[in-house]
Amino acid sequence: MSRPPSSRIRAPAYPATPTARALEVRTEYSGERAVVHLAGEIDQDNAADLQTAWDGALQAHPRHLHVDARAVSFCDSSGLHALLHARDRSADAGAAFTLDPGDCLAHLLRLTGTTELFPADTAAAPGPTAR
Repeated sequence: MSRPPSSRIRAPAYPATPTARALEVRTEYSGERAVVHLAGEIDQDNAADLQTAWDGALQAHPRHLHVDARAVSFCDSSGLHALLHARDRSADAGAAFTLDPGDCLAHLLRLTGTTELFPADTAAAPGPTAR
């Protein structure tokens, strides 16, 4: 008995060039506060850049490290890991850590049950968000 040929579903073709918005990182210092502004998409390809940003900001010995992530449009688990690293590095350096997660990260934090791990300080970010 012969079997009918199996039908295959073809996956949609994706563009050869990435359309994702690159991650932009900008750090500002104001008194004893370092503010790291993030804009774009955070994924496994650029999460290490965030680790570098945290370490650079903490070298200035701020009493407070604030992450303004209101302009982040995507974040995967490696980005969440980088944020946890920033929180831990801040504690090790004796600096307070706060996060303004914006809608995208707030959703990720709720999904992963990690909202309580990141103190919010939505008034901490001076000036406009990095774009």
